[in-house]
Amino acid sequence: MCQEQAKQEHDDYWQAVTDVAENVVADLGDDEEDRDERLTRVIAEKCDQHYYVIGNELCIHTLKYSGNACAGFFDGTFAANHYARSAEFPFTDLAADAFEADVTDTVKELLCTD
Repeated sequence: MCQEQAKQEHDDYWQAVTDVAENVVADLGDDEEDRDERLTRVIAEKCDQHYYVIGNELCIHTLKYSGNACAGFFDGTFAANHYARSAEFPFTDLAADAFEADVTDTVKELLCTD
């Protein structure tokens, strides 16, 4: 793969993360009550079924370019699902955790700069 294509894939991934994070911040509003709970719910809603977490090709991009590619191992998702040794690699599960962690980090950055 040429470096230009890899850079474009990286940039596309992080643009998608930023777009979702900006949508999350916009949906939060100004109400401070239960903000953490709402933040968790809105992030999960915005990330669930995002195109970077549902197809193996883009899941691989998510895991390749994410700043949190191992999130599924650290938050317990991987262990909790008890994947069998012979099971297919859970690209979508791990990509979903990584994408959500990247969005969460970006939302926190956006909220600190507001």
